[in-house]
Amino acid sequence: MVTRLIWSNDGSDPPGLPAGRGRSSDNTDTLGRGLRAVRAGKKAPDFRLRDQHGRRVALRELLLRSAVVLRFCRNENTASCVREFNSLSALQGGVERLGAALVVIAVEPFDPRPLGKDAASFPFPILADKKGDVAQSYGLTFQVSAPNGPDIDDTNGNPQEREIGSAPATYVIDQTGLIALAFVDVECRSLMDHGQILMALECLARRKQQPLHVESKPGRS
Repeated sequence: MVTRLIWSNDGSDPPGLPAGRGRSSDNTDTLGRGLRAVRAGKKAPDFRLRDQHGRRVALRELLLRSAVVLRFCRNENTASCVREFNSLSALQGGVERLGAALVVIAVEPFDPRPLGKDAASFPFPILADKKGDVAQSYGLTFQVSAPNGPDIDDTNGNPQEREIGSAPATYVIDQTGLIALAFVDVECRSLMDHGQILMALECLARRKQQPLHVESKPGRS
């Protein structure tokens, strides 16, 4: 059984997006985000990245011990980003209680020290995906268009390279590596409800505890 997908990453408009709206305020192709994102029921791409303590963290190794809640953050080292990380700290307790692990991936290096926090103080691994390769493997990357439509040429007449962004997303991954639940925040405005994450983990825990029933075949007389 696969937990129901919260939002299907197909060609349909995400919930709450006004009709005909295709661009967000930061000149990005809103509907392009999430169209290639890995969906529930698919295998989660493996990764190996360093956390805020310099330790290497690999998904396949985490899954040997427990299910994983994987959060991709649009980190900009702002007060709102710190609030998101504080919110995830509150979620950490419930995730641990259900025997799972919470892991956060940030394309931009997370440095909350200017805002009075220390990355080492957060109770979960914060992984640096500096080149965005892991976010790309999950189909979360997108290109930011030039402010006035076409890309602006540089002084030599060559098109300037477009900036690569990453849409925030939350995945619940079972120990087989399958994505049980997926949520892609195409508008970069909301977090997945913590209750839904914990509910998915509870479903996985119950499924794991269910005994395997083997039908016995009648013997020959």
